[in-house]
Amino acid sequence: MFSLINRASAAALPTITLLEGGTKLTGPGGVISYVIDWILILAGAIAVIYLIYGGLLYITAGGDAEKATKGRTALINAIIGIVIIALAYLIVTWVSSIISGTGA
Repeated sequence: MFSLINRASAAALPTITLLEGGTKLTGPGGVISYVIDWILILAGAIAVIYLIYGGLLYITAGGDAEKATKGRTALINAIIGIVIIALAYLIVTWVSSIISGTGA
């Protein structure tokens, strides 16, 4: 199995506890993974809010073609953003499992 850190040196890495009784992160890889997870959660929340905004624009267009087009564009962009965020999450999870040696 390919691993950037061998088992002996992984045991020597410091453990960081972020919350009382909560998540423990080992080494810089764990911290980076934690930060990336939070960035992706924030990006997903923003994309969902943008999706709702686009839906409201589209629904309240009231026959105005310009507003309907603006709402439809916002919906399409939000959906594309959500797909990209989901794929980024899958890639980050896959790469971190390979680096930590827990996955294939």
